[in-house]
Amino acid sequence: MQRLLSYVRPYRVAFLLAMLAMTCSALTEAAFPKLMQYLLDNGFSNRDPDLLWMIPSGIVGIFVVRAIAAFCAGYLMAWIASKVVQTLRQQLFVRVLHLPVQEFHQQSAGVFISRLVYEVTHIAESVTTALAILFRESLTVVALLGFLLYTDWRLTLITLTVGPLMAVMLKAFSKRLRAATQQNLQSMRDLSHTIEESIVSNKVVKIFGGQAQQTEKFFQDTARLRRAQMREAIPASATTPITHIAASLAVATITYFALRHAQGEGQGSPGGFMAFMTAMLLLISPLKQLTSVNTILQRGLTAANSIFALLDTPAESDTGTIVLPRARGDITFEQVSFQYPTTESKALEGVSFHIPAGKTVALVGVSGGGKSTIASLLPRFYNVSEGRILIDGIDIQSLTLANLREQIALVSQDIVLFNDTVAANIAYGSLRQYSREALIEAAKAANAWDFIQQLPQGLDTVIGENGGRFSGGQRQRIAIARALLKNAPILILDEATSALDTESERQVQAALTNVMHNRTTLVIAHRLSTIEHADTIVVLNQGRIVETGTHAELLAAKGVYEKLASTQAL
Repeated sequence: MQRLLSYVRPYRVAFLLAMLAMTCSALTEAAFPKLMQYLLDNGFSNRDPDLLWMIPSGIVGIFVVRAIAAFCAGYLMAWIASKVVQTLRQQLFVRVLHLPVQEFHQQSAGVFISRLVYEVTHIAESVTTALAILFRESLTVVALLGFLLYTDWRLTLITLTVGPLMAVMLKAFSKRLRAATQQNLQSMRDLSHTIEESIVSNKVVKIFGGQAQQTEKFFQDTARLRRAQMREAIPASATTPITHIAASLAVATITYFALRHAQGEGQGSPGGFMAFMTAMLLLISPLKQLTSVNTILQRGLTAANSIFALLDTPAESDTGTIVLPRARGDITFEQVSFQYPTTESKALEGVSFHIPAGKTVALVGVSGGGKSTIASLLPRFYNVSEGRILIDGIDIQSLTLANLREQIALVSQDIVLFNDTVAANIAYGSLRQYSREALIEAAKAANAWDFIQQLPQGLDTVIGENGGRFSGGQRQRIAIARALLKNAPILILDEATSALDTESERQVQAALTNVMHNRTTLVIAHRLSTIEHADTIVVLNQGRIVETGTHAELLAAKGVYEKLASTQAL
């Protein structure tokens, strides 16, 4: 809760103004029963004509002040809540962008979306709505209790005996409410994951007839969410009847003693008794609000555990201090071993090879041999378990992450395009400062300019969700143009042509020849046309290097590579 309140601190002036407005609203609650007492004791027996307009004006005045105070408090708290939500979402998004790659493998996008969109709102409610209720209704209760004590302290003390009973009963419900809220949030994450998975995989769902399966899964998730919400509703709904029952006991007790007091001693005015009862009845509403705030608090605190756990997840390790202006591109792997956190066996073990600056090395081998792992270790998406990776003789662990990745361009089979213009996709991120002429030159070198010119707005055409309106070859050439524009000294080609038809492959291969020129290139491919011209081919099997040489040398050796090449199982 202290950490949650720290997000309100920057807006303390607005919060103090809201508290002031709530104080005014609370004081008007106590003023109303006092006015009712004066009306009953004096208004019907006093012939003063001024009372004809003073008392009605007083009633209107009380409610006008209360309405203005309620509006100011409500608007200010809503403003604070929006600011808190904005800050939390911004911090969460920045943290997500800087999380290690393994975090995205362990949790689905739907879970992150649920936290950013759904759970943050619960935190804002606990910080602002709950605080507003606690402050406003507590002040109202204090003001009304003060009036009750002033009117008849004996009856008031008798009334307060129901307080401990309410507290004990509400405490018993809090633990169950917290557990139910946790189940509710988890069910919402599962539902978000199912929605995200179904949308992203819509082509697979359609071609394999998975609509019924996804529908069943979605229905199950929504049913679990509904059950979780109902489990949360039971303790949440119980607070209101508890408050009403306790209030009825208090009113009945006061009525009994007030009537007994009046019959025995004949003291006390009707106006005094009515004012006391009015104040007692007015207490029910704030007490009801105070008991219901527990639901909001428990929901917010449960969401806070999830949100702060994500905020506290360590970002990518960046202990490097060296900054290379521009690397030559000389790469060395020295006895590199690596094991993924969730596996028991090593993905790489004792891998050593050298790529001279400006040369091309192709990695081949059966699936699971460690090719993509090597491609992930070079830009430090993962850190090596053992050994070293050197660029120009410098351990990449000594380079800052930003500087290391400045030296590398990536073209993979998983083409990522953003829902923006073609120009924005080519000049993405740190490339935004490039001129339009440079974009056009990159597009021409990637063999993409011809089809870009034919688009309705050319470079300014919005490509849609992940470039869905373009063919695979066109999307790949836009990605190659992006790599060309970056002009990094090191290039990683990870299955860049694996999903293309023959004609698209020819065009993309020509573009790749341009992007590979004078760059150190690490190629992962299954097609001979992509790797046969590499300066060196490294054959991997179960995380180890089993052969190294040129295409001709490896074929002549009649070893693993020759068998792979003969079956195109590279």
